[in-house]
Amino acid sequence: MRKSNKMKQIAIALLITMFLPSTLLMAQKGDENDKAGVVGFKFLNLSYGARGTALGGLAAQASGAEAMFWNPAGLTGATGIGFTAGQTQWLVETTYNNVGVAMPLAGGVIGASMMSVNYGDMMKSGWAGDTEYIFQANQGTFTASDMALQLSYGRKLSDKFSIGGTAKSITQDIDGDKMSGMGFDFGTQFDVGYNNMRIGAVISNFGADVDPVETKKETATALPETFQFGIVGQAFGDENMGLMAGMNVTKYSDSAQRYSFNGEFSLMGTAKIRGSYSTGSTQQRLTLGGGIVVAGFVIDIALASTSDFGTVTQFSLGYSL
Repeated sequence: MRKSNKMKQIAIALLITMFLPSTLLMAQKGDENDKAGVVGFKFLNLSYGARGTALGGLAAQASGAEAMFWNPAGLTGATGIGFTAGQTQWLVETTYNNVGVAMPLAGGVIGASMMSVNYGDMMKSGWAGDTEYIFQANQGTFTASDMALQLSYGRKLSDKFSIGGTAKSITQDIDGDKMSGMGFDFGTQFDVGYNNMRIGAVISNFGADVDPVETKKETATALPETFQFGIVGQAFGDENMGLMAGMNVTKYSDSAQRYSFNGEFSLMGTAKIRGSYSTGSTQQRLTLGGGIVVAGFVIDIALASTSDFGTVTQFSLGYSL
């Protein structure tokens, strides 16, 4: 009887993990054009963490502290205190950073993290004057930045099925004009129990539209809702010496679906070589990366090739007890 109940739980978990994102994707079909140009806080759609960037997403294989930026259900992979931080030299003078810490607590794993983007100095232009408006091309410079503070929690419902959630406070600042809101993530992960196969799904950045300061309600900005589904398994060998291969499907609320096919080769459990190829993206297709694991420390790098802006370099550092 106990075995029967356990099998029923596993079956239900598998169904939820596989079909929930599909239902949401269908519900969003056709909305891309309606939301184009009105979706804000797009920095939330950036890839935070070199490993996930190199693999085109971590819906299924995110584990430990890094999971706060990909799928909070993966927090349950942390067996002790975990730390992660990363920086990306993005387009032009833009850099974005992330930092997070996670630890087992309250029957699960809790984590706190931050994401931020600095766009550097930009030239200001516009209309000036008290009585007669004159267009001035150069009025000095201004800065812009984005930031999100996150609180996440992940918990195992069985030895194979995990769930997790994230609440985030979001702020955007453009030359002193600020806009803020709240967003939420919810994710699941399922260990199939065969050939190291795992399935994951996550809904990110859902929440109420945000009204910009001193504007009418009909100009409200929508959060960049994203739905991801991933599957990964052992192509050959094992976790210490072998290849993990999989696929990640990403659906943005304001653009077309993206498919990423990825692989991660492990050499003696210490060195990692990664890569992915994405379809549905007009800018980023091929991404390569690697990592080293030494005495609990993890150092990762990712190189993403873009069609118009060259190669984007991303670094990450992690540590777990």
